[in-house]
Amino acid sequence: MLLAEGGSRTLVCAVRVLVAPDKFKGSIEAGEAAARIAAGWNSAWPGCSLDLRPVADGGDGTLSVVQAQTGAAKRESMVRDARGRRRAIVWLCDPSSRTAWIEIAQVVGLAGLEKAERDPLTATTGGLGDVVTLAAGSAETIYLCLGGSATNDAGCGMAAALGYLFLDRHGTPLDPLPCNFAAVERIQPPETLPSIEVIGLTDVRNGLLGPQGATFVYGPQKGASPSDVEKLEAGLAHIADIAARDLGAPDPATPGAGAAGGLGFGVMTFLRGSLRPGFETVAKLIGLAEAVAAADIVITGEGRIDGQTCEGKAPYGVARLARTAGKPVIALAGSIPLTKEDAAGFDVLVPITDEPMSLEHAMQNAGPLLERAAARTAMLIKLGHFL
Repeated sequence: MLLAEGGSRTLVCAVRVLVAPDKFKGSIEAGEAAARIAAGWNSAWPGCSLDLRPVADGGDGTLSVVQAQTGAAKRESMVRDARGRRRAIVWLCDPSSRTAWIEIAQVVGLAGLEKAERDPLTATTGGLGDVVTLAAGSAETIYLCLGGSATNDAGCGMAAALGYLFLDRHGTPLDPLPCNFAAVERIQPPETLPSIEVIGLTDVRNGLLGPQGATFVYGPQKGASPSDVEKLEAGLAHIADIAARDLGAPDPATPGAGAAGGLGFGVMTFLRGSLRPGFETVAKLIGLAEAVAAADIVITGEGRIDGQTCEGKAPYGVARLARTAGKPVIALAGSIPLTKEDAAGFDVLVPITDEPMSLEHAMQNAGPLLERAAARTAMLIKLGHFL
């Protein structure tokens, strides 16, 4: 409700505010981000009704959102990381629905490696096969959150852990690392696979191959040199051809096939699974559309809102729901390098930094900065300067 006061407008009613941020990557999880926004907002505008619904898009950070919403039990297992070393990881299992959730970033994540260890030509998804096997013992449906991987092997390492054989021209099994892909002549499936439904959640629409595929877009972020990129791309194309012949693999151009170094393709090919947009799946799970409909103002955010945000990331998904419901949407972020067209998806964009500072300082202090930014935003809206 708006009440005129002189030449300005002041909001005076008990406004219903939906707080639905994603994680601020490398700084704080989505749940803490929501709590910080709520604290800052409440300090400047007490009396508002705040509904906290942290969101995720199927990438890293999804498990914390799912666990908070469903109460699924945490399971800890020892599996191989992208370098083949044993380490403890956490996944979720909901016994009532016989559903498991596995986050790729926890198993073969890039963030778990030192910079000198990053080499997608020799990184493997074998550990993912280990945890899928474990989860299949207690779940009928497994959600794989595809994002944040250090790998570029299209799930071949995972497949080998599940019993697939990658054979050279002599029929000798090969370790299916990307550096060995050129020597693969045949893929032999196992006699049996776990009787489960596997759903890969993606936050990107990249296909497996080409200029917008897994290798060219994400390979350099994982440590691939220009010559490595050429080798990786050729290897993936070779594997895709053989998988189509031997396994009836899907079109590598399928949207999402390039997610997590081609794991989207691997989910469809080796696990006979399907791909779904991560944000839409999580949004349905947490009842986000209903929460948006009940709100007067919607707030979202993440560490960096840029052109990729508009390709399937959570804040843009929140903004679309708000637009559909006719609700104003505000986004808070550490960095906002958007084009005018992309920025049009949001009513208000607010950087959380309030003075010049280094990226390192901003990331280390994301919580307090986010809280202060929320307080500033609330005060300005309360006084009628926004919206």
